[in-house]
Amino acid sequence: MAHFYDCITDPKFVKDITTPAQARKNNYKTYPSVTTILSLVKDDFLDGIYRPRKLVELARLHPQLDWRDVETLVYGTREHPVTGDSIGSSEFGTAVHKCIEDRVNANLDGADCEPNPYDPWADPFLEWLEESETRPLCCEHIIGSHTIKTAGSIDFMGYDSDNKLFLADYKCRSNTKGRAKTYPKDCEQLAIESYMVMKEYKLDYLPEAITVCIDCDTKKHYHKMWTPKEMDQGIKNFKYACKLYWSKRMKK
Repeated sequence: MAHFYDCITDPKFVKDITTPAQARKNNYKTYPSVTTILSLVKDDFLDGIYRPRKLVELARLHPQLDWRDVETLVYGTREHPVTGDSIGSSEFGTAVHKCIEDRVNANLDGADCEPNPYDPWADPFLEWLEESETRPLCCEHIIGSHTIKTAGSIDFMGYDSDNKLFLADYKCRSNTKGRAKTYPKDCEQLAIESYMVMKEYKLDYLPEAITVCIDCDTKKHYHKMWTPKEMDQGIKNFKYACKLYWSKRMKK
């Protein structure tokens, strides 16, 4: 599903707008999200082979399910930490994201946080923040650009031990084999968000960015720090994809 932000003033996510046509009708500054733009770029294997094959397999296995429910199962299921029920991987990932967000915000407010069944998947990030002397600034910070015509939500922003801003994005994945299991889109997402932060805060440097790969099975975290070269290429790739998205989807 496509996501859009109303950027007439400060960018805000608009839940009821899910198509380019609806975005065009809303106002001329309703922009597609960073992830929506990146979804335009397809992977030969994941999108051309794995996804359609899995959809057919799941539809035959669960003929009673609506196509939307089948779609949530494409990238696997996870076990709910309390009920033991199978839930979609996206639902599991959202719950882990929310747990980390609540823990970080409680830290910022100097408050206690209620126990959460997803705490074991969040703990390593909180421990890393303390060990690395990282100072949290905010979670789910919405950033946008009228020049690029996009907006998105940054999982985590903070200051490193050198008092420089940096960004982090969490990805819950299975079968990591003891390493950060990442993809080019992970870098492109963070790179363009870092670029927009640099512009918004008028920084003289591009904030560093890490993908925090959370192993759903072992609960271990693996960090991928994107290099300046990778970040630069990620920014370029995103800008190309953004121009193509606007040309194909957003023109009246």
